[in-house]
Formats: sequence, C-alpha cells, structure tokens
Amino acid sequence: MGDIEAELWIPPDVSDIISAGNTGLFGLLADGTVLKFPRNKNYPYNIEHIECEACILSALGKHPRITKYLGKEKYGLRFERAVYGDVRSYMTSVPSKNISTQLRLKWSIQGAEALAFIHSQGVIHCDLNPNNFLLYDALDLRLCDFSESMYGDLEAKVMESIRYFLPREECSTPTVQTDLFAFGSVVYYFMTGHEPYESLSEDQVTAQFSREIFPNVDTILGGSVILGCWKKRFKNADQVFQALTKLGKVLPPC
Repeated sequence: MGDIEAELWIPPDVSDIISAGNTGLFGLLADGTVLKFPRNKNYPYNIEHIECEACILSALGKHPRITKYLGKEKYGLRFERAVYGDVRSYMTSVPSKNISTQLRLKWSIQGAEALAFIHSQGVIHCDLNPNNFLLYDALDLRLCDFSESMYGDLEAKVMESIRYFLPREECSTPTVQTDLFAFGSVVYYFMTGHEPYESLSEDQVTAQFSREIFPNVDTILGGSVILGCWKKRFKNADQVFQALTKLGKVLPPC
C-alpha cells in the first residue's frame, strides 16, 4: 500500500487498497468483497459522499446492470468485487484485437440498459465514463459510483470530465440529456478504445463540442447512436437501448 497507507486512514479489516477515487478508496476484505470508505473519516465532505451513495443504492435495489451492493458497514459500503475491474482498465490491459466487436456492442447495450433503469428511478448519474462501468463474470457490465449523483433532494456534486460533458453553464442542473451526451462518449470509447478527440487539448474539445463538431463516426458500429446522443436526438436512455439492441440483432455472434 506504500504511500497511501502512510497518508490515509485505512479500516482495520482492509488487507489491501485496490482502487482509489476522488473522495473514497476501495479496500479488499478477507472474504473477497470490497469496502468503499472515505479517504478521510474526519472530513465531512468525504463522509457525505458515502452517505449519499448508500441512499441511492438502497433506492435502486438489486438490478443486473447495477454494481452489486452488499450493504452499509461500520466503515463504509461493501460491494461484490468486479472480477475484471472497470472497462477502461480492462481495455488498456488487453490487446484491442482480443476485444471483439460483439463484446463492445454488448457493453454498449448493457450500459444503456443501466442508464435507462437509473433514470426510471429518478437518478441522474452525472459522471458517466469508462471508469464507472465494472466487468463481472462473463464480462457483463454494471454501472457504479453514485456518490456524486443526483436523486431527490440529493444534489449533484460533480460534473462530467470534458470529453463527456454536454456544453452548458457550469452551475446548471444535470439532466437526462447530460447523461445521454456523456453516454455517447462512453459508447465511442467502447467501440474505439480511445476518447473523443483524444489528441486535442481540453479547451479545443470544449470549442468543438460547443459548435456541435464531433469526431467522425461513419465507420464505427453504432456511430449513428453515438452521434444521436451527442446531438440530443434521443429523448431517453430507453430509446438508446432499443437502437443499440437492433444493431445487436443483425451482428453475427462471436
């Protein structure tokens, strides 16, 4: 655990730190499950994120496309461990040729299913990106990290990173459309293995998106869906799910 162990508080039952976020850490427990706990147990902002996520996960309940939440513990939130980690880590560790088009499309369909479900429950994720989609058995995908999401009286505590951000006023309230725009960039990443305008600076990306100038997706499977998300052609995530599912029906099996 190195420097992390020296600088941060770690619950007694955690044997190793396996991942880290802005406000929370993920530690491995003896039974193989994972504990998400605040970086600083004395910092109210970190504690608030844990409490908010517990509230949202409890409201969402069990769903095949949502991270496997096992309940609130003394020191944080316990989850079933994702066998293959998050999508970004997986895609950067496996040769691109070993990730089939069928698998990429499956992730896109499952991601849209997850998004449609949380929206139906009144949750806006607010931070969709490849890091927040986990891979479990059979490389099935589940959406995670609701610590900064918007739900009921819980206000959003974060905005998407630049390549997933629908240009708007910084203080504006997140909506279904802001999630859908971000999801378009997520599907782009699933299909290509890189982010939109990867070679451009953040300011340049913002300028392009603000003018509704997007990367060419003509040769990408699902390109019309990606562009539809970016250009606000879909009213909801269920429409995105249906459009991607239709593509899956004409694609030959692996």
